[in-house]
Amino acid sequence: MSEFIDKIKEKAEAVSAAIDNELTVLEGAGGDDPFAEPDDPEAAEATD
Repeated sequence: MSEFIDKIKEKAEAVSAAIDNELTVLEGAGGDDPFAEPDDPEAAEATD
């Protein structure tokens, strides 16, 4: 039974690592957020 538990733990660690990797990629993706509030409202009016 210990062998089965070890395999489950290994799979869980692999899934956790994959999720962490995806979140890191998404955090660094950047890009424009159309719903974000402008930092400088006067600059936003100039582009409208």
